[in-house]
Amino acid sequence: MLFADYYAIQLIAGPMENFWLKWSLIALVSVWNGMLMIGMGVLSHDAVHGVLFRSRFWNEVWGGLLAALVLIPLQANRQFHMEHHRYSHQPGRDPENPMHQSSFLFALVLGPFVALYAQYRVLFAMAMRGEIVAVLKDVFFIGTALAIYFVLMPSLGVSLLLTFGPTWLALPLVFSIRALADHYGIPPVVVEATTGEDADGGANVRQQLSAWVVLTPQWLQWLWSHVNYHEVHHKYPYLSHQYLPQAFEASRGRYPYLVVDGYWRSLFNVMKLKYYGRPEDVRRFVAVATSAS
Repeated sequence: MLFADYYAIQLIAGPMENFWLKWSLIALVSVWNGMLMIGMGVLSHDAVHGVLFRSRFWNEVWGGLLAALVLIPLQANRQFHMEHHRYSHQPGRDPENPMHQSSFLFALVLGPFVALYAQYRVLFAMAMRGEIVAVLKDVFFIGTALAIYFVLMPSLGVSLLLTFGPTWLALPLVFSIRALADHYGIPPVVVEATTGEDADGGANVRQQLSAWVVLTPQWLQWLWSHVNYHEVHHKYPYLSHQYLPQAFEASRGRYPYLVVDGYWRSLFNVMKLKYYGRPEDVRRFVAVATSAS
């Protein structure tokens, strides 16, 4: 779908003579393409957990390619992301802290670049530790993605100026709006003694509130592979994204959730908060059903 959009914008916007109409259309499509790329990244996130395909081979192949198309090295991201699950929203321990904890404006504007840098820092550390096979896998898929963008697309007559460039200008902002709805504004998780069970999503951790549930239209749930059920994913990290809505309904009587209606409402809420919020900041969003569904 992404490359079909690139081809369509080349055909439609390319010949346009009206500057404002042309670039308004390109900007609009670029935001949509940014949303598509977020969806690709979320699918690769399922591959990080080994649940994109039952076959390990296809899980790694498609996960590696989908991640690479958004310039994320899958093997490095797996190490980064598992560390994030282990220390989710714990100050000084969660590897996602640097991209968000400075200020809302910092997180909105620079957070995506901090996040991308963190992935390649992990990749470099893997190389230094001698994890050559994993590093070569990431290098291969990133190289394949770059070849698609900078060799294949131009050879097919697709202008990077009209397609790739505007999309990658829009992507960081789209990424930020979505990512700020994951953990921002929630009080820090304090774990006095983390057992192996808890680190992998045991009963004690499931009682913690470290992420949001964002209610969205069905089409956006599909496009972004149910990443809006982020707290549910943290409670059940090895559950495929397609089962997260059912898991939410089944578990909301057992565990508390922070529920907000839509990404824009989420954005307007967290922009008034610090990354590590206070209990009173989120109390009105706590939702617990009286009984399990």
